[in-house]
Amino acid sequence: MKVNTQLTYYARAIYLAIEENPGKEKEIFENLKKSLGARRMRYLPAIMAKFFKLYAHEKKAELVLSSNFDEKTKTEIKEKLKKNIAGIGEITEVIDENLIAGFRLRTKDILIKASLKDILTGLKNKTYGHN
Repeated sequence: MKVNTQLTYYARAIYLAIEENPGKEKEIFENLKKSLGARRMRYLPAIMAKFFKLYAHEKKAELVLSSNFDEKTKTEIKEKLKKNIAGIGEITEVIDENLIAGFRLRTKDILIKASLKDILTGLKNKTYGHN
């Protein structure tokens, strides 16, 4: 197996262990050091770099807004989303003027459609029998 693939496996294992055992990061990293041993300890910086890249990717979310809200409103929306949806880290903003009002949230696993356009499209499909 290629070294790069092994490093990716280690990074993924660390990520999953931390997700399943929050608060036990120190123990997880100690176990990683033990499993690497003295010979493979030189790979630790590369494993950590892959871990942080994976963590950033998994926690990333995109907030698509219908218009450019004021900073206070955007902050309130982001705080509520982070509070109510587990696993969201960084939220980037995008303006989509095709949305009539509201927003959409995209993560790796979730798409929340909370815009007037989506509601009207749903009503149209229900009314005219489109699926």
